Amino acid sequence: MIKYPLTKVVEGQTEITVPDVEAFRKSPTSFPPSDAPVFYNKKMEINRDFALAILRIYLQKKKTKDEITYCEPMAGSGIRSIRVANELPSLQVLMNDRNPQAVKLIKENIKKLKLKKHTEVFEDDANELMLRLRASGRKIDIIDLDPFGSPSPFTDATAQTIGKNGLLAVTSTDMATMCGVYPKACIRKYASKPIHSFIAHELAVRMMLGFTAIALARHGKSTVPIFAHSTEHFIRAYIFVEKGITKAKNAMKNLGFVAHCTNCYNLETANGLINTLAKQCPHCGEIRQIGGPIWLGKMYDKDYVCALENELVQNTIAYGTAKKMLKIVSLVKEENEAEISSEKSHFYFDLHRIADKLNVPSPKMVTVITLLQKSGFIAFRTHIRTNSIKTDAPIEKVVEAIKQAIKD
Repeated sequence: MIKYPLTKVVEGQTEITVPDVEAFRKSPTSFPPSDAPVFYNKKMEINRDFALAILRIYLQKKKTKDEITYCEPMAGSGIRSIRVANELPSLQVLMNDRNPQAVKLIKENIKKLKLKKHTEVFEDDANELMLRLRASGRKIDIIDLDPFGSPSPFTDATAQTIGKNGLLAVTSTDMATMCGVYPKACIRKYASKPIHSFIAHELAVRMMLGFTAIALARHGKSTVPIFAHSTEHFIRAYIFVEKGITKAKNAMKNLGFVAHCTNCYNLETANGLINTLAKQCPHCGEIRQIGGPIWLGKMYDKDYVCALENELVQNTIAYGTAKKMLKIVSLVKEENEAEISSEKSHFYFDLHRIADKLNVPSPKMVTVITLLQKSGFIAFRTHIRTNSIKTDAPIEKVVEAIKQAIKD
């Protein structure tokens, strides 16, 4: 019998018992999910909602009669995996946590929801479980890697275990490290140098994709991102994994570096595992920050993004955070158009920051976008940072558009 405070919550189409985390709050500034005996974070509901939506689309596109196996190596309270098992009964769901109290709670919920037939529960170290599954020859089609903090200690085991034509989902809440607050820790964990500036959150997504691509390539597997988002305190990426040395080599061609001038905000990227970008800014002459290696390829698949939007519109009741999800997806559609239209639309320009630097009022974003588009450049909004735009226009043209927008 479970002897700590519990509460019932409804997410999607599933009612589940979880720890009453507020009962374990140690102080007004503490983080209750980590204080509880079993980890459960209500604020990650949007993460789980996106996972269910992407899985539904993946299964629709997969069109196979073979058994498809889903694995969550660090399940915590099990709310994600139990939702998957309950709402997508065609999947065989493996859930694991090394915390015996978490495993006990997971088993209780499985029993109440009568999900035992297509679920398996393990009490192991995440890496040990994945490597054992690989050694046994078991085919794992989907892995959802959602650790507390950094995914880097688990990436290699994940890369080895994920099956051919599989789906890999990766979360990181290690944002201070990836956004350049702790650059030495970032280099140690991700073998990538961060940049501490307003482009940091997209850089973090691309860093995670690049780090994952290297791990997959090491095992003869390629990286094909289909969707990614930066939301509040975490980043998340969904990757279609294909097997083949040639495909792995081609994926590695998407790695490269970014140079960002924190004086004039000029941005420049270059592909390659060796940096070829100059330290001195060609626009203002100041010393630039250089970050990487990171993923410079596409972050989105147009078919998946459109299918995701349709899923959220047609099946809104299945997602408690559908309104917020739709707002993100609508902006991602614009970003997808930017990366389809131009290979130079990596990262974004923060219009407020540039206007502040110029000592002028902040312009209307829609006006700046229209002016750049009329000048022949691509220009779209981004979900990653408010008041920022993605464009292939150089910084001087962005500045011209800002000044013109204010004049108009």
